[in-house]
Amino acid sequence: MKEVRYTGHLKFRMTLREIPENLPREIYEASTEHYHDTVEDRSIAVRAVSFKGKIRDMMVAFDEHPNHVEIVTIHPIMRDRIENRLKSGRWIRSE
Repeated sequence: MKEVRYTGHLKFRMTLREIPENLPREIYEASTEHYHDTVEDRSIAVRAVSFKGKIRDMMVAFDEHPNHVEIVTIHPIMRDRIENRLKSGRWIRSE
């Protein structure tokens, strides 16, 4: 498996949102729901996780490099927002 790196922006968002250190990696590694963001030209992984006492869908945006993965950001995302991005063509399902 590739090395997983966290950007400064991701670390800032994790602090702001009180997201546990291992959660972005867990979402990236265990997600079965993957998309490509055509606007940001970035990969997206979504997974339902326990966060602040609730089960929520969380997304991570990341860039794949030959020897590592760089996770750029993380945030909770509502199912209707995912559907809207798919309908608009901003996100495309990927394998």
